[in-house]
Amino acid sequence: MAITEDFERSSGLAAQAMDRMLSERLPPTPENFTLWFVYFSGRNPDLTRAIDLARRDGLTTSQTLCDELYKRFFTLDAEAQAIRETSDKARYALGRILEQLGNVGSETERYGNALTGFRDELDQPLSLPELRAMVAAIAAETKEIVDRQTALQFQLQESSQQLAEMRVSLDSARREALTDGLTGIGNRKAFDLMLQEAMEASVRDEQPLCLLMVDIDHFKAFNDTHGHLVGDHVLKLVARMLTECIKGRDTAVRYGGEEFAIILPRTSLANATKLAEQVRSFVGARQIVNKARNANYGTVALSVGVAEFRAGEPAMALVRRADQALYAAKRGGRNRVMAETA
Repeated sequence: MAITEDFERSSGLAAQAMDRMLSERLPPTPENFTLWFVYFSGRNPDLTRAIDLARRDGLTTSQTLCDELYKRFFTLDAEAQAIRETSDKARYALGRILEQLGNVGSETERYGNALTGFRDELDQPLSLPELRAMVAAIAAETKEIVDRQTALQFQLQESSQQLAEMRVSLDSARREALTDGLTGIGNRKAFDLMLQEAMEASVRDEQPLCLLMVDIDHFKAFNDTHGHLVGDHVLKLVARMLTECIKGRDTAVRYGGEEFAIILPRTSLANATKLAEQVRSFVGARQIVNKARNANYGTVALSVGVAEFRAGEPAMALVRRADQALYAAKRGGRNRVMAETA
């Protein structure tokens, strides 16, 4: 029964995706199909929000927009793509350098052979015209090798600049790959990397490590009532307030949707729970106001789960326990902090 229902649901989503591409006059490419299939499935709230906002803003779902959305939400390894592109550019730049070095090496050898020949000729009696001709030949050979060296120096400077630009581009791509496009704080990929690093440091330094999982209460209802634009504003505001509440090695990231995470190195469970309560109170005291529309949307309530890392456990075990504490806070009435129980 479940298999039949899943097949029927998937078939329905596929039909919706094809109908949308047909109505928008979009080519039925695998990328476009994936984009609209996931949109209608609702499995990626950020994608759904981006498309709905684009349509609300009057943007047509052109192929250009579809390409941008696919790159944003489905080309997950932008960092790897940047590395490939940079590697190709570096390979070309280094190839040119090696070619120049090879040419200079050949010219240097030829110059050395020419000087050896001139030396041998100088062992023989020469007339003044012959000596003048030899000096002119040596000067010409020397000028040519100097020109070659100058060209090499220019090439090396040019390639050095290109490699520096590649490094900046690569660093920028890496930052972009680890940053949530909406809120400007770290994304899920950044969370995975930072949590692993924090766990390794916790074991190495024999220091505690805690994790907060933070969720905005009733966010879907808020979105449905006030719209995605206001919802996005709330997400950005919460992200900013979370970063204001932490310091030092602490890191706040957007885990996904309306859920955030805060990594707290060198922090005990008791202190992490205390900080979580401070975060909840700080965010809850802030009124959500749209001055342009003279609208007050009230306050934002957070539910927070707290867990402490246990040496030797995988990252997902820590996340799972923090999530369980978060769900306990939800079941307990929301707008509260719950720490894991032993």
